[in-house]
Amino acid sequence: MEDQRGWVIARTETEEGLSLLRLKKIEDQFDFNAFPERMNVIWDFQEPTQTGTPSPSESEAMERFEDRICGHIEEDGKSILCMVFTEPGYREYVFYSRSTDDFLNALNAIPQERQPYPIEMQHETDQGFDFYQSYAQGFRGAP
Repeated sequence: MEDQRGWVIARTETEEGLSLLRLKKIEDQFDFNAFPERMNVIWDFQEPTQTGTPSPSESEAMERFEDRICGHIEEDGKSILCMVFTEPGYREYVFYSRSTDDFLNALNAIPQERQPYPIEMQHETDQGFDFYQSYAQGFRGAP
């Protein structure tokens, strides 16, 4: 089932470089309590440009990664990608999942590149989507 929710994007430029936040619009009736586990997946850029953004080839690799993981999690309905931060030197994907095992199983099931994805994972229980809500409240057009 294809995800029909839209995204809101914020862009900031500082001395350190360009920062982007992509935040998924989530409908009011979404059952946040069913997805209590927040999984942050951090991709440190292997080939950053002088401004700290990813190289074109790395951008393509990150797009493939996101398409693969989102295709898998949307199919089984056990996790959802809610936010993507792109900061100088790294990109951070914020997923919410029914369980850590569900998310890790989905991550391990996606096709891999020749080299392992250069990612690190962080986990927090966030029953009420507090992390997401703290950003969503600052956007017009997002719940």
